[in-house]
Amino acid sequence: MILNIDGWVFEEGINVLRGPNGSGKTTLLNIIAGIDKPTEGEVKVLGKDPFKDEDIRKRIGYVGHQTFLIEDMTGYENIRFFGRFDGDLLSAFGLNDILHKPVRTYSRGERVKLSISIELSRDISLLLLDEPFSSLDGDSREVLAELLIRFSRPVILTAHGDIPRMEFKEFKL
Repeated sequence: MILNIDGWVFEEGINVLRGPNGSGKTTLLNIIAGIDKPTEGEVKVLGKDPFKDEDIRKRIGYVGHQTFLIEDMTGYENIRFFGRFDGDLLSAFGLNDILHKPVRTYSRGERVKLSISIELSRDISLLLLDEPFSSLDGDSREVLAELLIRFSRPVILTAHGDIPRMEFKEFKL
């Protein structure tokens, strides 16, 4: 079991949180990541409290609405700073030609693809993605779906629109 919230059990594989705007999807991801504290109850991620255990927070990858990329650094510099270089991931997303440019010049979709590439390259135990498909074009959506299917660790992502065809466990807020 990756995470248990009031009877919801998030397990290995792809777990999708669905709900309308304002239903708490992003808040729940922030709580799981150890960013926001719950107003009541407790959260255990991989059996540990992310608010008390810094090691577990380091093992959680998170790409939210804010990508946390450093705007004045190039894509390459961000990769070196946050993760490790994985040419296969970058090629899959078609990022190789822009990595020498400052991130401030990237589109929203390019920022999301770079952030996801960085998180997938890290040694993490859980990947959290907040609306990852919403700013990607059709081809990139399919690439991301394929990467998530092959990713050997659990994923929790949020969505309120369509997502590419893949197997997942769905939770509704």
